[in-house]
Amino acid sequence: MKMAGQKKQLSMGNRLGMYAIALIVFVMLVAFLVQSRSLRAENAAYAAQIDELEEGIQDEEIRAEEIDELGDYLNSDEYIEKLAREKLGLVYEDDVIYRAAE
Repeated sequence: MKMAGQKKQLSMGNRLGMYAIALIVFVMLVAFLVQSRSLRAENAAYAAQIDELEEGIQDEEIRAEEIDELGDYLNSDEYIEKLAREKLGLVYEDDVIYRAAE
């Protein structure tokens, strides 16, 4: 008869062990869910930052093209001639010059 009592004690111990394992699994599941939610929020923030940086890259590429075009214009004969006429007052030999009466 002692065997039956020991068998009953083992099953209570098994129940306690099962409850402890179930509790641990539940706590881990909750922790994973909380971590998953925070990772999703962080991922959304990073996605927004990526979009913002890609826009910045496009803006800078456009700006770089404008700078290249300006550099080409500043090295052109057209700009040099315009600068010589406006700033230095130079003219071609066959140009007609009009002066205002003083």
